[in-house]
Amino acid sequence: MNILLSTLNSKFIHSSLALRYLRAFGRTQGQAYDIVEYTINMPVLDIISDLTEHDADVVGFACYIWNIDMTLHVASLLKSVRPAVKIVLGGPEVTYTARRILEQHPYIDYIVQGEGEEAFAKLTAKLQAGESPVEPPITGILGRAENEMVLKSTTTEDKTGLSSHSNLIKGSEEVAEVADLGTIPFPYDESDMVDLEHKIIYYESSRGCPFHCQYCLSGNANTVRFFPQERTFKELQWFIDHKVKQVKFVDRTFNCAKHHHLPLMQWIHDADTATNFHLEMEPVLMGQEEVDLLVTAPKGRMQIEVGVQSTNPETLKAIRRYNNWNHICEVIRPVIEGGRTHVHMDLIVGLPHEHYERFGESFNDVFSLTPHALQIGFLKLLQGSGLERSSDYDYVYDPKAPYEVLATHVMPYDEIRFLKHFEDVFERFYNSERLRTVFGYLGRRLIANGESAFHYFENLTKAWLAQNLHQRKLNDRDQMAFLHDYFTKQNDVISKELLEYDCLVSFGGKVRGDELGLPKQTKELLQAGETFWRDEELVRRFIPTYRFVEWRRIRQDYCEHTVTLATAVILGAISKTEQETYKTKGIDRVTLIIDVKQRQTPFVRPEAVLVNE
Repeated sequence: MNILLSTLNSKFIHSSLALRYLRAFGRTQGQAYDIVEYTINMPVLDIISDLTEHDADVVGFACYIWNIDMTLHVASLLKSVRPAVKIVLGGPEVTYTARRILEQHPYIDYIVQGEGEEAFAKLTAKLQAGESPVEPPITGILGRAENEMVLKSTTTEDKTGLSSHSNLIKGSEEVAEVADLGTIPFPYDESDMVDLEHKIIYYESSRGCPFHCQYCLSGNANTVRFFPQERTFKELQWFIDHKVKQVKFVDRTFNCAKHHHLPLMQWIHDADTATNFHLEMEPVLMGQEEVDLLVTAPKGRMQIEVGVQSTNPETLKAIRRYNNWNHICEVIRPVIEGGRTHVHMDLIVGLPHEHYERFGESFNDVFSLTPHALQIGFLKLLQGSGLERSSDYDYVYDPKAPYEVLATHVMPYDEIRFLKHFEDVFERFYNSERLRTVFGYLGRRLIANGESAFHYFENLTKAWLAQNLHQRKLNDRDQMAFLHDYFTKQNDVISKELLEYDCLVSFGGKVRGDELGLPKQTKELLQAGETFWRDEELVRRFIPTYRFVEWRRIRQDYCEHTVTLATAVILGAISKTEQETYKTKGIDRVTLIIDVKQRQTPFVRPEAVLVNE
């Protein structure tokens, strides 16, 4: 029997850990599964064409909120052209709605509810033996009793082909869990390292979650289980040996048990590698031991994702989440200030009791920690979650996946719609790796002055919308020009000049133009600095490895740009003492030499000092 596992990833760089676990466990049961992955951006008919080439007897699809509708479409077409194929669905998007899916979509034969390794292997073993997978039931498997299927008359109005009466659906409605994770082999092999060379590698060291957040499905089960620790060390070393760029842990709460996560963090901390490890951490469970590891780790070794979601006590109570904001500040602030570990923090729009201005307070609270990234998500009423089952909050939401909320009992649609634009602008600019200098400065300034960061970005968003930029497809130059114009109108000279610096270093000096405050370097400007660049001994005071080779290389690697003294101080080109010295000489601007590859700090070109007229 030919068994094929598939899924539709949201992006090309993503890969499916779940399918590889199924394949690895299947091998221990004497079964062989092939894996083929697609993306939701591919034409459906191309996917069908490729699936049929595999000539599979059983096709299993992993289902998530980003792919469920397209997966059902693909499955229906596959069944139409290959009626004999058995179609099996699994994954969180069908685990808590299995019976409804089977009733509404008669081309689906079986659904795996919960963790699929053991359940799917038992299902395929039954099919290979010509036996029913639902009589007697297998824990986690719900499906059709084939000997009771009733064909329906096919008309132009009704082409489903099978009766959906509930008495044809049999099996177990329990959610399967693998009690001993040690029975599941390592999911990757050498072939994966070729196939996934340019994709994210996902990994887990535990399953389950100790919390019961009402917007999430992970808290529906009460058990947290761990993979054997010594085995985990060996598997992480395998990734390092294969020079994997990033390993992204999918543990729902990586730091839920000190006996488990502290040795892993210490091992990652001490490893000799350039691999980055991404961890989802619960800040309430963090203590000084975790902080010490994160602030002393080699820079870039670890990055953490911290879900705050809200700082409103009434909201947290409603969603059964118990944040201690003071403690979160105590453990997260030093990690961010340490500068060695990237910190990504999350908020959710649309939670109970959090109206527009109260969300702004949550935003300001988290922003005050100056995380490297602050992600604004929008509540999704996941099928089977506590909030989806509740009728207390008057939710209006899209009934199609991903079930995003459109209005709540305290936040009307127009406010949520505006916050969607707010999130887009904030993501483009503050969360952008390309604009760290200017928005790092802006963040510090807003906090120091006690200003509302939420209102600052609210006004930036209003300016964006006023120019109808949300309706245009913008390139990098367009976005930078908008910001430059905004800072100019705000008479914010320092932000404008720091934006010019970010443009130079982020785009290698190639994105220039008067609208960015970066006119093309003229022949006259270049000639003005020629004496400096030809004096190798002088240049080496600033660039120790410098050797004059050719003008083309200098022009590629270095840009000259004039800025105010305050900006030069922020960029580290001069000290505050030097700033005062320049002022006493009537100098308020200096010309900096900027290495666009950021190998060194900008510096003042010795003979390029501009005196006020």
